[in-house]
Amino acid sequence: MKTLFIEARSDVNVLAAVKKNLAQLKTFKKLGVFTTVQHVGQLSAVESFLKSQGITVFSKKSLKLADQQGPKATYCGQLLGCDATAAKIMNVDTFLYIGSGEFHPLAIAIASDKPVFKLNPFTKQLTTLAETDKRKWLARQAARIDKLKYAKKVGIILSTKPGQYKPKLAEKLQKQFKNSYLFISDMVTSYDLMNFPDIDAWINTACPRLVEDKWPKTFLNASEVI
Repeated sequence: MKTLFIEARSDVNVLAAVKKNLAQLKTFKKLGVFTTVQHVGQLSAVESFLKSQGITVFSKKSLKLADQQGPKATYCGQLLGCDATAAKIMNVDTFLYIGSGEFHPLAIAIASDKPVFKLNPFTKQLTTLAETDKRKWLARQAARIDKLKYAKKVGIILSTKPGQYKPKLAEKLQKQFKNSYLFISDMVTSYDLMNFPDIDAWINTACPRLVEDKWPKTFLNASEVI
């Protein structure tokens, strides 16, 4: 079934927020800029302005991942919570995320291991992503990986959702974990997983941000174990 994606664009003036924080932004030498689809239409104007102020600006499109026909993001500089791969290949000192919330900038920090600043275009406030937030996430990740060692039975989740269906990745995991069982589903919920109490750990091949939810058993992403 074909999927139609309808983009929702915000009319908030992003450039106004950038200009308000220009003094601090000019302290960055090489700046990687990301935003969500809501503001990506204004990204070129932001980049042109920053470059006119002597700031070296970079923005890239996400990489093509395994079991995908192409990159998930449509635009250069567009960030998805489940895909911050472009941050891995950008030779910058600092990243600037234009948007609200912690979900997307945390993805940049984990992918790049670089400082991440958040510019909220609605409040025009420029803040830094707390290093403690990243350390907490990495600590939880380490705990997940450690618990997998003691799992007697492993469940591999294969989602049928468009863009998340990765049968080759699931097959690779089955070969890696001999004590594994494949579970195919459209919607993945904790209630569904509770129906299989003999599974000690789950490996997810769908949206990688599912690990942020609460699960009854150890829950990891495929990228954390391959």
